[in-house]
Order: sequence, then C-alpha cells, then structure tokens
Amino acid sequence: MKHRKFFQFSPIARKIAIGVVIISILAVAGYLFAANYFAPEKMAHRELEKISRDYYENFFYDNFVARLTGDQKQAEFEKYTENGFPRVYLRELFLYDNEKHADSKQYFKYQDYTCNTDQTYVTFYPTAPFGDRDYRIEYNYSCE
Repeated sequence: MKHRKFFQFSPIARKIAIGVVIISILAVAGYLFAANYFAPEKMAHRELEKISRDYYENFFYDNFVARLTGDQKQAEFEKYTENGFPRVYLRELFLYDNEKHADSKQYFKYQDYTCNTDQTYVTFYPTAPFGDRDYRIEYNYSCE
C-alpha cells in the first residue's frame, strides 16, 4: 500500500498564513473596540461625566461654600448627603459660566441618538469630608 504524501506548507507559506490569521484577529478586535468606544451613547456619557465634574468642582462647590462659614459647612453638606442637591439639567450644564460647555451639545444630538436637554439631568451627593472632589453623581438620561 502506497502512502500518500500530503501537501505540506513550506516554512515561508506557514509564516504567511499565521501572519494573515493574526492580522485578521487584530482587525476584528480593533473594529469591535472602535465601534464600542465611538458609539453615540458612550460619547454622550463621557461628555456628561466631564461637564458634570467641571460644574461641581469649579462652579457649584465654590459658590455653595462661599456663602458658608467654617462651622456651617459640615452641617450644610450633611443635609444633602442622603437626597442630594437639586437636579441640574443638561441645558443648565451647557449654559453655566458663560456657556463654557456650549460646544458639548454636539455629543447629545448625534445621528439617530438625541438627548432631551430638559429631561436629562444629574444629581450630586456630597460625601465626607465634603471637599470639592468628595461627591458622587447619579445620571438620569432621557435619550433616544
């Protein structure tokens, strides 16, 4: 009985085949990452996080603390730890500080994804020791 000699790849052809497989895997992984990272929902969420942090740390906190004396600070902030400060709507985040973030509107009205600026809001909850970065944020989106 004769043994058939199967076709075997040469070492160069084998390396080329492995290279094609690796490049294909990297291309698919890159596409999935880019599709997820640049999704309109993700871009809107990242932008809302950015402008919300800026609002609280550089505008709201300074104005809130400016009217308090040292003894009042702890007591005033403790009032809001449970229920949070009043809601801040997306339209307000665009307009505060002489429309500092007006250029961010593009992230909330993108192709088929649009957020209602009168119903999308954030709520800030201060946490001890009540510094300008001691807080948590709850986001409420009204987007389609």
